[in-house]
Amino acid sequence: MASSEDFPSRCLLIGNSRWHWAEQSGTSRWVYQHEVAAPEALDSPSDLMAWAAVGPIPDHPCLQSSRRLNLADIPLQGSPPWLGIDRALAGWGAWRANETRVGVLVVDAGTVLSLTRISATGSFSGGLLAAGYGLQLRAMAEATAGLNVTSPVGLDPEDAKPFPFETQAAMRSGAQQSLVGLIRQAHAQSPWPIWLCGGDAPQLLLNLQEQLGMEVFHAPNLVMETMVELVS
Repeated sequence: MASSEDFPSRCLLIGNSRWHWAEQSGTSRWVYQHEVAAPEALDSPSDLMAWAAVGPIPDHPCLQSSRRLNLADIPLQGSPPWLGIDRALAGWGAWRANETRVGVLVVDAGTVLSLTRISATGSFSGGLLAAGYGLQLRAMAEATAGLNVTSPVGLDPEDAKPFPFETQAAMRSGAQQSLVGLIRQAHAQSPWPIWLCGGDAPQLLLNLQEQLGMEVFHAPNLVMETMVELVS
């Protein structure tokens, strides 16, 4: 019979549309996965070291309150009680990893795009929230009769045009540019390094780096890496 030592160690963040996992077997490196919400994944034999949530929490015996990571467990200074734990984890992790002596702007391009300012002293300094890239596309399709659902990944040469002719390409380009513009304005007001994470980050990265010439650190596993650092 296998003992608990034979099972992989895991950490979980329950998001609004996806579940984010960190898993380690033995002394191997941590592996990170970002998947569609799947409560049945909790049934797999493992040692759930810690979990946190910003999305709906299923009723499951593995999600013990004693192992839930709360906002008070994150050593980010000045965190208001309403701050999402994903923003706190990303903010503290980016501040810790930042090699300069200035603050950081953390952009988490998830269901909602959150922009979080962390001062040079490691304190929460406000931020911005906007409908994320995929959410904008879905909202346009659901709220109108003439716009159809489109993939967030542009595969048409039309997407490269400044002003696309094709409707779905125009939807994708418009949603991207709205978020890039928001980030650009925030960076103009606080010209600090940008740390970018979240599932829609690849759709924004090239635009931010090439067209705007911003200093952008793409850290797709920033939130989960920070969680692992806190609980390991």
